[in-house]
Amino acid sequence: MFRLLLESFREGSSVVWKSTFVPSEIIYSLGAIPLYVESFSAVASAVDICPPMLDASERCGYSRDSCTFLRAVLGASHKDILPRPDALVSTSYYCDGDPKIFDIFAEEYKKPHFYLHVPYTAEAGWAVDALAEQLEEVALELAKVTGKPFHIEKLSEIIQGSNEARRCLLKANELRRHVPSPMLGCEAIDYIASITQLWGSPELVRISRLLCEELEERIEKGVAAVEPEQFRLLWCHLRPYYNDEVFNYLEGHHKAVVAFESVNLITWKEMDPEKPFKGLAEKLLANPAIGPYERMTGEVAKMVKDYQIDGIIWMSPWGCRHFNSMAQLVKDGLRRELDVPFYILDLECIDKRNYSKEQVRTRLDAFIE
Repeated sequence: MFRLLLESFREGSSVVWKSTFVPSEIIYSLGAIPLYVESFSAVASAVDICPPMLDASERCGYSRDSCTFLRAVLGASHKDILPRPDALVSTSYYCDGDPKIFDIFAEEYKKPHFYLHVPYTAEAGWAVDALAEQLEEVALELAKVTGKPFHIEKLSEIIQGSNEARRCLLKANELRRHVPSPMLGCEAIDYIASITQLWGSPELVRISRLLCEELEERIEKGVAAVEPEQFRLLWCHLRPYYNDEVFNYLEGHHKAVVAFESVNLITWKEMDPEKPFKGLAEKLLANPAIGPYERMTGEVAKMVKDYQIDGIIWMSPWGCRHFNSMAQLVKDGLRRELDVPFYILDLECIDKRNYSKEQVRTRLDAFIE
């Protein structure tokens, strides 16, 4: 990802800014670089250069109760420290802020913004075809903007690579069911950033194969991520990127391993390389955050059973409207079928100014108790 970021600054590179669920396979098929802009905020937070970026966006009038991932990117844009895009692509799900901020960026950089409307009725028969048509249209428009030829054969080849990475990551997820857990949650949750940006790249195939090999080796050697493993937790949503204290406290102090994370769940079936746009549409529509909350509730219940989960932590950043709105609904829905402790943790992903170490520890202590 660092290499991609460096390449995106080089003269002659074609750069497409994308929101979280825009298929990077299409962008790779054009020989362009997909820049997942929210990941820039996470990296900036980790190296502690985010506060000035957030301050810059707030001085421009953007409210502190909006998504900090997006506000940090806004601040970085105002400071002119981002590679300039040739085009921008966003989706309607499930971040309601992405299309709005991409409109702002499109105006600022005088570049086209392509919007993918993902049907709310994800399981309706017409939804796949409607979204596949949009994906094909966006691919052809990006080809015009970037000046790169689009070849369906190239996209089909890339889809095959994505299928291989998916198979490896599915196997890795199965290996992580092992008790005791072979992998720390603070180690595993960071895969989501690279996976979101790298789908369609040969690097992801290599990374996912290596991950399987390492997990198999750990299990064979009896390596436990946490010793002794007292509890197994499911973590929903992302993580605080400004420090590792929450995971270290849970896994180091309380010996409560984060056995799995909802962001690493793979819910889509293998894509047909002969029908790449349909396959990508089905992949997007398989996201459990789309549609009625019962879809997400069902996936969480399945993860609880698959990973022998003792408790759920649902991180709820105040700027994430969509995920926050689901928290209580999923909690109530689970209560009808599973007796598992469910804690909604109000915590910000990017803005360390809202973090209180002792307050968070007190909440986690109470939950573990």
